[in-house]
Amino acid sequence: MIIVARNYGQLGNRLFLYGHLIAAAEEYGIELVNPSFVEYAHLFPATASNLWCRYPNFPADSLPPKTWQRAALAKAVHLGTKILSATGLRNYPFHMIRIRGEESCDLAGEEFAAAAHGKRHILASGWLFRSESLFQKHASVIRRHFELPEANQASVNRLIAGIRNDAEIVVGVHIRHGDYATFMGGRYFYSLEQYAALMRRIVDQLPNRRVKFLVCSNADCVPGVFNGLEVTYGTGHITEDMYALAETDMMFGPPSTYTGWASFYGERPVTFLETADESFDASALLNYANAAA
Repeated sequence: MIIVARNYGQLGNRLFLYGHLIAAAEEYGIELVNPSFVEYAHLFPATASNLWCRYPNFPADSLPPKTWQRAALAKAVHLGTKILSATGLRNYPFHMIRIRGEESCDLAGEEFAAAAHGKRHILASGWLFRSESLFQKHASVIRRHFELPEANQASVNRLIAGIRNDAEIVVGVHIRHGDYATFMGGRYFYSLEQYAALMRRIVDQLPNRRVKFLVCSNADCVPGVFNGLEVTYGTGHITEDMYALAETDMMFGPPSTYTGWASFYGERPVTFLETADESFDASALLNYANAAA
């Protein structure tokens, strides 16, 4: 069994860590539990009714877990891991794999494979537990585990159907303000005017095509900033916006695992904007999206 010992970041970060470890669990034929998914467990049917957020998805608990129960369990696992590490009992009774910062653990490597086939449960503490090869190999089961509830998926479907009704190309734009005002000194905090200029460049690169935009944002709306552009806003729901972006033909936004997950889930290209005037070829991105469809 793999036990995720602590949480890292917000929804996108949690999904990628969880997803890569699901790929490892699938590859080695072992169970995974992720109590650190506490804040987001209610958003997905596969985790909403299971206190431990297990994979494979076992039958639901007899009573849906309460928020305080999830929080208490996540804290207990985290503190227990810290105590084991501090006392030097790193490999008893568990096999602890603890990585820090930008250190990484190759889930397809010999060390992790040996631990997965061992007799002790693995306590996985760290952010970069990764294997792109396993992640792609088991992508279908990862996507299935993180399907939305029917009501949320229906909301996404209505939104996208309304946009596609009279559009040839739908472009997703993720405008992330909020925490990005201070993240890395505001490096990826772009103004609404800069996003509007980006969107006009996209239109210019796709002449004679009707381009509509799905804008998902936590920014305060500024009247008139998108004048001349055909813009529809997301619902504002954290997973509905993410999964709506996954249904666009291509998406743009600052570096973020939020749009990264949307790109993975929908198998659509994403352009991460390292600068507000990042260069790109919208026609090439569209051709790539059409080829992948």
